[in-house]
Amino acid sequence: MEIKHDVFLQHIIQNSFDEIFVIDTKGNVIFVSPTCKEMFGIPAEEMVKQNVYDLEARGIFAPSVTALVLKTRNKETVIQDTQTGRKNVASAYPIFDEQGEFVGAVSFSRDITELEYLKKRDDQVAKTMHYYQKELEQRKQRNSPSSYVRSGKMEKVYDVVSKVAGLDVTVLLVGESGVGKNHLAQTIHEMSKRRENPFIEVNCGAIPETLMESELFGYEDGAFTGAKKGGRKGYFEAAEGGTIFLDEIAELPLHLQVKLLSVLQNQTITRVGGNQKIELKCRIICATNQNLERRIAEKTFREDLYYRINVIKIEIPPIRERREEMVSLIYDLTDEINQKYKMNKQFSTAMVTWLGQQDWPGNVRELRHFIEKTIITANDQLIEWDEEMTGQKQQQGDHEQELTLDGYMEMLEKDFILRMYRKYPSSVKLAEKLGISQSTANRKIRKYLSQELVKND
Repeated sequence: MEIKHDVFLQHIIQNSFDEIFVIDTKGNVIFVSPTCKEMFGIPAEEMVKQNVYDLEARGIFAPSVTALVLKTRNKETVIQDTQTGRKNVASAYPIFDEQGEFVGAVSFSRDITELEYLKKRDDQVAKTMHYYQKELEQRKQRNSPSSYVRSGKMEKVYDVVSKVAGLDVTVLLVGESGVGKNHLAQTIHEMSKRRENPFIEVNCGAIPETLMESELFGYEDGAFTGAKKGGRKGYFEAAEGGTIFLDEIAELPLHLQVKLLSVLQNQTITRVGGNQKIELKCRIICATNQNLERRIAEKTFREDLYYRINVIKIEIPPIRERREEMVSLIYDLTDEINQKYKMNKQFSTAMVTWLGQQDWPGNVRELRHFIEKTIITANDQLIEWDEEMTGQKQQQGDHEQELTLDGYMEMLEKDFILRMYRKYPSSVKLAEKLGISQSTANRKIRKYLSQELVKND
C-alpha cells in the first residue's frame, strides 16, 4: 500500500520537538505547528494570516527571526522571548522556489526555558549553560549580520573577511591608525576554526628591539644573562592552535624580518639560544599603517617578506570615507562607554550630526576617545551640542525643494521623530510615547539622523 508524501509530512510536523513557523515575503503567517499555543499563547488557527511585524510589536515574541530573514535573506539565529514567559532558540532560513525567487521564510524554535531555570539552580549546570550560550553567541556572530550599519566599502571588506576567515592563509591588514585593524583581526580569528584557541596581539613598535627576538620566539635556559631558568615560550608558541596578530609589522627590525621570513617559509621557529626546530601551530595576521612599497624602496622593509605576508591584502578605509555608518558607530560607541562606566548618557540629534560631520584623523580610536571624554565630563544625561565644547559653529538651514506627497509626508514624520527624540532620547522611551515597537523607533531614529548627517556633510 502506497502512503502519500503529505501524510508523512503531516506526521513529521505534528510530532516535531521544535515549533515550526512559515511566512511569505510580506511577513504574513501561512503555517505554524500545533506547539505554538504552548510557546506563544495563541492557537495555530488564530496565528495563521497574522503578520510577524504586528506579532513582534504586540510582544507575542521578540525579536522575530523570520522578519530578520526577510531583511537579510540569510540564515539567522536569535534568542527569543515570548509573551508566555518562555525563552527560545529560534533559527530561520530563507525559502527560494525552483527559479531561485525568494518566496518566504521558515523558522524552527526550541524552548530553553527549563535550561535557564536549571542554570539558576545548579552551579555545575550553570557552567554548562554558560558554555552553551557562548557557543550560541559565537554562532550568531558568524551567521548573522550585525545591527551595525556598514558602508559599501566596509561591506566589501567583510565580504573578503568571510571568504578568508576559514582558511589558514596569511592576511595583511592596511589602513590609517585607528581604523580598527586589531578589531578586524580579532573578527577573522573569531570566525575561524581557531576561535577556541588564543588570540595573541603583538605591537611590533612597542617592544624594545633588544627584547623583540626573545619575546617573539622565546628562549632556552641560559640563553643570556638574566634568562629565566628552564627557558620561556615566546608569543608564537603562546598562540598555539590560535592566531598571532603582528601589528605595526613595518617596525620590525631588519634582522628579525629575516627570521620571520624563515618562519613563514619553513613553518618552524627556533628559540633564542636553542637549535631545536619547533613546529609553527598558529595562524599569522599582520597589520600596518605604513606604505610598505615605499619602505621597500627605502630599504627598510624586505621585499621577499612583503610578498610572503601579502597573500591576502585587506585595505580598511578611514571613517571619513564611511559616512553611512557614522550614526550607527556613534550609537554603538556610546552604548559601549555607558556600559563600561555604568552610565546612561545620550547625545542630542544635533550633537550626533556634528560628530558625524567631522573627519576624525585618528579614525575610530579618536572618535571613541572624544565620546568617552564627553560622556565622563558631561553634567546632564542628554548631551547637547555646545559651541564651546566642539570649538565650531553649527551649520543650520535647509534648502526648500519640491516634494511628492510621499516625500512631504516623510519630511513631516522626520521632523516629528527628531523633535520627539530630543525630548525622549532613547528608542525605548520614544517607542512607548509614540505607541510603536522599539525596533521601529530605533530604525526611524537611525534613518533620519543619517539623513541629517548626509544633508549637512
